[in-house]
Amino acid sequence: MKKPHLLFCLLMIFSANLIHAQEKTETSSDSQKVSNGVFVAAKKIKDSLYYLTYRTNNVVAFLGRDYTVLIDGFDAKAAPQALTVAGRLSLNPVRFLVNTHHHKDHTGGNAYYSDSGVTILCNELTYNNIWADTNAELIQDLKKQRGELAEAMKSAGKNERGKELGAKLNKLSEQNLDMALDYPSMTFLDQFKMNLGNETVTFHQVLKAHSGSDLFAYFENNNVLATGDLFFNGKYPFIDEDFKGSIDGYLEGVKKLISYCNNDTVIVPGHGPIASKSDLESYKRMLEYTQKGVQMDYLLGKTLEEVIANKSITANFDAQGFGNGYVKTQDYVSMLYRAAEKRYPRRK
Repeated sequence: MKKPHLLFCLLMIFSANLIHAQEKTETSSDSQKVSNGVFVAAKKIKDSLYYLTYRTNNVVAFLGRDYTVLIDGFDAKAAPQALTVAGRLSLNPVRFLVNTHHHKDHTGGNAYYSDSGVTILCNELTYNNIWADTNAELIQDLKKQRGELAEAMKSAGKNERGKELGAKLNKLSEQNLDMALDYPSMTFLDQFKMNLGNETVTFHQVLKAHSGSDLFAYFENNNVLATGDLFFNGKYPFIDEDFKGSIDGYLEGVKKLISYCNNDTVIVPGHGPIASKSDLESYKRMLEYTQKGVQMDYLLGKTLEEVIANKSITANFDAQGFGNGYVKTQDYVSMLYRAAEKRYPRRK
């Protein structure tokens, strides 16, 4: 399955009728849905902007003149209720969903949205990460098979058995999985802009931050910033090191977010309550303080266990509840310690 060219597909979508109708009724500023143990609520930010919440996750819904755009879409369990709630906010259908990054709590509902007539948008790196995450077990199995064959070939040497194993390894090394997901997705590179008549939304890519590739969205006319997981309001961030995330990149991403803000900017984090520029600046200071504290202890020769035991680095933030989120204090400090090891490797 090939990914369609973005411009061509946009033109086709704009000129075609939506295949799947979605339920639409006018509501008050708040809307909610409870089904199968899932509770999704929607609250107004401004006249054309809402944010949907499920557990601690946030989705932004922009109600355009002709259709609604979602920034992220929750997991597979919450997607049906989220689409129903979003559909009730406007007379116009949900037409597009933009993924800020690949994690399943934001993209797990992609297939459901696609089946419901919503077009999925993401950048190339995010698409590749979704694919790699979806096929993680198969990829790991291939790597294991290749490793075992390579070791067996070395042991066999240059005899007939070695040649036979070498042929199998070459064949296995040429094997590639289908790079397409089960649902179509339109992709773009680096930066993307949507002109929605009464609003212009720009999407900016940040590399090696929360994950290998993250997006944030800025609604220019409404002065609203949707950060994705570049901001966990009031909690320590999760850095996905397996997908090339890093604390240094995360800090740069937060600084970039701040550069788009003024004192009136409304910030919708990927997780946690609505925030302001001052909240984001405080978050940046927390990241810098804890990173420097762990780095200092590491440079003084302390072990990971000793740094974790030094509660003074995180005490003030733990008292505010930062360690009660998805990432516990010990795990956050451990991540910072690993980052210090990479930056300042010790001589053996």
